[in-house]
Amino acid sequence: MSGKLAEKTPFGDVTNEERNSDSDVPGDVLNDASIECDWDQKEESAIRRKVDFILLPVLGLAFFALQMDRGNISAALTSTITKDLGIDTNQINVGTQLLSAGIVITEIPSNIILQRIGPQRWLSGQLFAWGLVATFQTFIKSYPAYLVTRILLGLLEGGFIPGALYYLSTWYRRDETSLRVTFFFFGQIFAGATTSLISAGLLRLSGKGGLAGWQWIFLVEGLITIFAGIVFVLLLPPRVGDGRPLISFGRWSYFTERESRIIQDRVLLDDPLKARGHIKITGRDILKTIRQPRVIQHFFITLVSMSGFQGLTQYTPSMIKSLDFSAINANALASVPVYSFMVLLAIVSYVSDKYGHRGPGVLFGATWNVITYVCFQQTSVHSSSWHRYGVIVAANLFYAGVHILNIGWLSVYCKTPQERSIAMALIVMAANCAGISGSQIFRTSDAPLYRHALTAICVLAGVAWVQVLALNLQSWYSQRKKIGKSD
Repeated sequence: MSGKLAEKTPFGDVTNEERNSDSDVPGDVLNDASIECDWDQKEESAIRRKVDFILLPVLGLAFFALQMDRGNISAALTSTITKDLGIDTNQINVGTQLLSAGIVITEIPSNIILQRIGPQRWLSGQLFAWGLVATFQTFIKSYPAYLVTRILLGLLEGGFIPGALYYLSTWYRRDETSLRVTFFFFGQIFAGATTSLISAGLLRLSGKGGLAGWQWIFLVEGLITIFAGIVFVLLLPPRVGDGRPLISFGRWSYFTERESRIIQDRVLLDDPLKARGHIKITGRDILKTIRQPRVIQHFFITLVSMSGFQGLTQYTPSMIKSLDFSAINANALASVPVYSFMVLLAIVSYVSDKYGHRGPGVLFGATWNVITYVCFQQTSVHSSSWHRYGVIVAANLFYAGVHILNIGWLSVYCKTPQERSIAMALIVMAANCAGISGSQIFRTSDAPLYRHALTAICVLAGVAWVQVLALNLQSWYSQRKKIGKSD
């Protein structure tokens, strides 16, 4: 069995030989035929499930903590944070922009460091560092202190998502990655929903211990992050095939010796470049990746689609509260569309992996957003509270689905580990650049109906839909052209 295994792409199959035809890696690395495939599909499936149950919960917990600390400002807005700090929502938006800017600044440098010292050490350090900052947000007393904590959060969180995605990709074949990326993002999605419920409970503690509701939110959820960091560093395996977590002190492993070998060999048969382990990312690698037209297209799909989403999701609890719901009920009701999205995303991702077509799934999400955002914008102010809430649910139902599926779509086309690492960082940078622009869409003067803001996100959703359709057609045409040449 050799390195010429075919992979299903969104519009056809690509072999390792075709993928690596322009690579400067030596041929003996690309075409290593020394691996003997002495296992069957049943044994491989059982081992893959075992890897799933070990890696995905730990990585998902870390992502849960990241999204909780990044997104709990929406719950804090339903409390007294603006009154206590003497600021308005426009100034809150500046803090959100600084957080996103901090992430963008450290995204690629963080991934360069990760490749030098290893994912387990670097990602663990990041998790503890931003957990401490998130916890000490409890004690801010002024607007400058709020801004400092937000930019520190961004600087410390930068690179975590693409770093974790890179680490995850080293354990799986390319045709398995898209669904695992979705499961990884379940940590973020679950946080988006569950944080609202946790915050709804914490708001009941307002006044206890001399702390306002928003301070209880920052304190408890920051401590949860530190706990997640402890679990992460103790239980995460250090590298592909090495199942000895730190808690084992090298005395035991998640996997038997045979299982470890199969885990390594099966991904090397699919992508021999993964044999190189830690890689060195150079300026040339970065420049080569950012010049690729396809990477640029995926970057702008996420940038435009997430610009509308970022503003909408931050103010969803506040808009629900304006429908005469209490702050506690508004946060609880805000979780409904996000939980529903987890089911919808799992279905779309499964179908995408099963048939090897990722592009149509992204187009489905972009179409959903266009239709539901327009419906939201056109909803009459005279409609009942529950009717308007139902429209809010529909508008939020596909959540960040376009971005998540877009990552899986792009990852299929990455040719080298360096390209994959940089491309993932660029896409996450796009999402955070969207946070910078999107956080200013919903303005204080536009509250509580936010008609101008809703018009803006409709336009952004329309532009994203055109981008996704164009890339689908381009991919279809390119594949048809290849088929024509082979005939």
